Amino acid sequence: MTKKSHKRLHFSSAIFFVSIWFGLGWFGSGWFGPVLSGYGWADDKAPNDQDNTMLMFVGEDLDVLFLASRREESAWQAPAVAGVISKSEIKKRGITTLSQALEMTPGFYMAHKEWGTLPYLRGIANSVLFLYDTVPLSSDITKSLHSIDHELSMAPVKRIEIIRGPGSVLWGPDAFAGIVNVVPLSGRDFQGVETGVLYGGPGDQKAFYMNFGCDTSAWNSFLSISGREGEEDDGNRANLVKFWDKGETVFLPGERFGSETPGPSRYLEAAGSFAFRDWFILSGRLSDYKRPYAMSLPGENLVWLEDRDISNSFVKLEAKKKLDRTSILRFTGSYYRLLPKYRVVNRTLKQREETGFGEMIYDRSFMAGRGLFTCGLSYREKSVKDAPLWGTYYLPDYLGPENKNFYVWTKGEDYRRSLFSIFGQYNYKIGNIDLTAGIRNDDHDKYRDHISYNAGVVWSPSSEWILKFLYGTACRTPFAGQLLDEKKPRLEKIDTLNIQASWKPSNAAGLSVCGFSSRIKNHIVKDAYAGLSKQNEQTIQGIEIEGYLSPASSLDFSANLTLLDNHGTKETYHYNDYSYIRPDGTFEQHFTDIKYPYDLGPSTLFNLAGTWRISGRITFFANLGYFSSRELLYPRSKVSHSSPGVWLLDLSTTFSDFLCSGMELSLNFKNITDRRYETPGTYSTIDGEPFSAEVVLRKKW
Repeated sequence: MTKKSHKRLHFSSAIFFVSIWFGLGWFGSGWFGPVLSGYGWADDKAPNDQDNTMLMFVGEDLDVLFLASRREESAWQAPAVAGVISKSEIKKRGITTLSQALEMTPGFYMAHKEWGTLPYLRGIANSVLFLYDTVPLSSDITKSLHSIDHELSMAPVKRIEIIRGPGSVLWGPDAFAGIVNVVPLSGRDFQGVETGVLYGGPGDQKAFYMNFGCDTSAWNSFLSISGREGEEDDGNRANLVKFWDKGETVFLPGERFGSETPGPSRYLEAAGSFAFRDWFILSGRLSDYKRPYAMSLPGENLVWLEDRDISNSFVKLEAKKKLDRTSILRFTGSYYRLLPKYRVVNRTLKQREETGFGEMIYDRSFMAGRGLFTCGLSYREKSVKDAPLWGTYYLPDYLGPENKNFYVWTKGEDYRRSLFSIFGQYNYKIGNIDLTAGIRNDDHDKYRDHISYNAGVVWSPSSEWILKFLYGTACRTPFAGQLLDEKKPRLEKIDTLNIQASWKPSNAAGLSVCGFSSRIKNHIVKDAYAGLSKQNEQTIQGIEIEGYLSPASSLDFSANLTLLDNHGTKETYHYNDYSYIRPDGTFEQHFTDIKYPYDLGPSTLFNLAGTWRISGRITFFANLGYFSSRELLYPRSKVSHSSPGVWLLDLSTTFSDFLCSGMELSLNFKNITDRRYETPGTYSTIDGEPFSAEVVLRKKW
């Protein structure tokens, strides 16, 4: 690293830690003096409800979320197409991963790949901003790195908040087609000790977790530790075990082949928080996992191993101070570190990504609580080391025995990017109509600035009906290759119109219909090891229908249907189709343009779920899911393969107070109806997720 880079690192670190120090010192002067003199302050009396809209607490028995307005509110009334999955729903549905929770939600399709799950929302892959305790778990190195499988434990999760639609005004870049925020438990939510163990198959799956919570009148704390191990790709055996030799040489074809199996995956996680009253919260998470998997090429006897060995962690500080009865100031600072290692055959690529973030938000209510103004500014600095650049090569062409000499070059590049943002959103209530408008300016140092905005009308003509008219824009940060190849790359942009009508005649029945239209500009997609596509435009339209019915106190039904349609130009790649060595020894590459249709994923998604509370101690849950056909496009050709639609049935039974008070037993069964189905992989169709069974035993001490 150059001296200039060191100076920039020290400067950015200084800004970040000085901002935290300033926040602590300033808040400390306002709080810690009164705290030491009696745990109180002059204006500690609760302001009246009308003047304290931003401090409203809705209640745990309602669908509460924080994402829509940066304050807790009901998903029913929030200015967004929103939903919440509670802790009780996670347990009774037998959900052990975030991807399992989302695949039962309208608009979401979780595509099974060799390396994990590729998320689609409303026909757009890798388009969701995933947050854990509002801290982004994203990466600039690759857009397909998501903590939505076993690398994120459900044990410490309080609820999952979901917004379908752009959210860049309040949450910045990459809140593109939607946002998912995993809200962890705190010491206020959980006191005591809870332990749990899991065993399942196939793959000899073993897992455990321990939750610890404590709450006093002044402070609370929470800690969760979990782990998992098992075979996740035990049906494949690799025959290509070596390719890269030392330097820029490759093993000869006769030396490349052998036999190797992927081996078990392992996952470890620790998450926790410490809070002093409502003023100060320190939280963090540490995750470390390794997942090996096999890759194969269609029509050829060529199988090789890859794995992801990734460690990521964050620490977050939150503080707030009431300025008067109608206004409050909040500070958030976080540091996120990602250490990924990717092994391809016998070569390992290591990277490092670090993100420092600081944000200050001011909330003020007006006109007896009818108006709420939220504004803020934030600064983010990201450092990436050894971002891998493969060039425009199709890797399987080089791994086969016909290639005797050509070396697939890779190089790692370092870069640093900063982002300064200022934003504001205003909510105003006129009778039974809520109006919302917001704007955000993102000032980037290395790629083009972007202004995001939103506007919404939420009309409740009666207590049974609510109508939402929402418009918003968002942007996506460039791929690493764009940042290194272009001086000022254009951001991928989306604008979306949502119209939603919801009817809830009682707590026992409800129906919601949402139509949307999204237009994407400067759209770019990355093909596996083949480079980035040229920019194009896409239009995606769809409808989401969801409803629930409780015909009896012990019986609940719910269903949702998503229909999607796409119009736009084809994805075009400037592709290196072959290379050769001239007689004089120089290396020559030949390029051509290839075009693929846009990857919408399945155009139809459907879920039908039922919950039967057989008694006060036994609950039965079933979910029948369907996704329509999907296309696999074979690189460098116009040939495609269509995988047919699939119906999948999941069952779960929960026994409360099993054997003794506080013990809970869950029996979970996945993919019962279609145990052998095919799905698009990276280079070929692969087997879909198999039938699996798990036994979970929990005990609250």
